[in-house]
Amino acid sequence: MKLKTKYLNNRRDAINSLLQKPKRLYTPATFHKLRIELKKLDAFFDLIKYGSKDFKHKKTFKPFKMIFKHAGKVRELQVEEAMLKKYFLDNLLTEYSDSLKKLRLQEQKDYFSIVNKKVVSELKKKYHEIIPFVAKMDKKKVKNYMKKKKYKIEKLLSQGNLETEQVHALRKRLKKFNYNTKSLNFGKKEKSLSNMDVLPELLGNWHDCQVVIKHLKKSINTIGINSKEVAQCETVKANITLDSQELFNKINATIHSSSLS
Repeated sequence: MKLKTKYLNNRRDAINSLLQKPKRLYTPATFHKLRIELKKLDAFFDLIKYGSKDFKHKKTFKPFKMIFKHAGKVRELQVEEAMLKKYFLDNLLTEYSDSLKKLRLQEQKDYFSIVNKKVVSELKKKYHEIIPFVAKMDKKKVKNYMKKKKYKIEKLLSQGNLETEQVHALRKRLKKFNYNTKSLNFGKKEKSLSNMDVLPELLGNWHDCQVVIKHLKKSINTIGINSKEVAQCETVKANITLDSQELFNKINATIHSSSLS
């Protein structure tokens, strides 16, 4: 119980530190770290829910989810800005780049409008409400939880070449499994998953491509940019789509090679 309480306190301290950081000190890395910490907390809540049926996972995570959602909107636009630099010269796509920056700045403004002292204070109270449920967890329940999560991952992996929706599901399940395995020191990873170290990075890069492609498709039809830049955006989208497909193939190849090992 002490280990799990310490873990919860570590998440609390990390999240509070990021939320209390002055606006001027926020960087893309800040939003990224915040999202990761909130994902770890959400995964831990999932574990607590398994150990205590009275724990209201969705209700407890709701105020954190609001922050997670707004930080996610900023983060996705930051990822797109960074990715686009790989595909066009600085003197190209100026109108689209400007519109992207304006949209990102507005999302940042929306984020900071909800992240204030009152919200941080309310979140601090939430942690105290969670402690009694953490106390109800025991090693047996934790072990059963991890066993079931592992089984769901292996069930997906056993299907061979995965489709897009299955890869999305695998990414979420593997991320949650890894957070609770590594961060809570539940022992070494199971042998069947030990050769999958490269997979999370592939899944993350593929997901970033998917997000950018989706936003480009939407923006090309809604943002008022000149026809030349529309054509350039279409070219960029096509190149990212090719890279996305290559990553998708690598993901399935990694799954296949792992199943043979």
